[in-house]
Amino acid sequence: MTVMPSARVAIVMRTRNRALLLDRAIRDVLAQSFTDWLLVLVNDGGRTSEVDPVVEKYSSDLGDRVLVIHHEVGRGMEAASNAGIKASNSEYIAVHDDDDKWHPDFLARTVAHLDTTDDAGAAVRTEIVYERIVGESVEEISREIFCADVRAITLFDTLRHNRCVPISLLYRRSLHDEVGYFDEDLDVVGDWEFQLRVLQSHRIGFIDGEPLAFWHQRRESTGDLGNSVIVSDTAHQDFDRAVREKHLRSHVSQAGLGALLYVTKHQDAEAHHFHNRQNYSEGLLRELIDRSARSEERLRLLEEAISDASLVSLLRRRYRRLKDRLLQR
Repeated sequence: MTVMPSARVAIVMRTRNRALLLDRAIRDVLAQSFTDWLLVLVNDGGRTSEVDPVVEKYSSDLGDRVLVIHHEVGRGMEAASNAGIKASNSEYIAVHDDDDKWHPDFLARTVAHLDTTDDAGAAVRTEIVYERIVGESVEEISREIFCADVRAITLFDTLRHNRCVPISLLYRRSLHDEVGYFDEDLDVVGDWEFQLRVLQSHRIGFIDGEPLAFWHQRRESTGDLGNSVIVSDTAHQDFDRAVREKHLRSHVSQAGLGALLYVTKHQDAEAHHFHNRQNYSEGLLRELIDRSARSEERLRLLEEAISDASLVSLLRRRYRRLKDRLLQR
């Protein structure tokens, strides 16, 4: 495999049969204010006609800063990432999928952070961009901040779910020597599993403020144009469980089952207690609703009685007046 010339940052871009998005992604990389990078474009089993003409279009701007790797058969996202990493030579690594984007200062800000700290990686505030493909154009629908509550990338939070998607992170290449590469047995969630291994012994810094990464999602698209987090939702759930099971078994092999048996039973007892409290609360609510219904019925009857009494009183008064007038004649 050809190894690229050295650069400070290797940008690994995974793509498959979506030239429209790839064109945008290459322009995004070229717009970076930090320029000491090399782009490793991994075509994972897609048509070469969806890749080579796009790269050729920007050949004068890319120069020798691009390497294209064609996989004849798709090997999966994590294998594509590993292929791009191993084919490059750099201090830092970023995974920039072909449908996402960066702020022009993403690399400048994250490189500066890693240059001045001991952090293993630098993550940034990220914005989700919802879009749709209409013909040969991409239309933006709306935006929202991804995990707006994030103030730091911690192992505690990452155990629950991924708080840092690939487009949001720049990290040190040396991490692969310490914790290994992306797990190619995982069809999805490989970036999350890699971060779990990293965060066990390293810190990932967080650059807050304006969004520097943009995670694009297309809810209406399927097939190659879709997002794995949407079109492969079931796979995400399955592989999430597989990752948790793998790490749980590793933990148990060293620490035994004792503490986990206690915690799971305690959790079960807490869930049972919560369920009973919920049933009790629902019972009280039903009783209050019944009392309210009875009160409303009593109020209705009272209003009818008052109304009837008022009518009788009115008729009596009118009868007396009429009687008085007749007698006076």
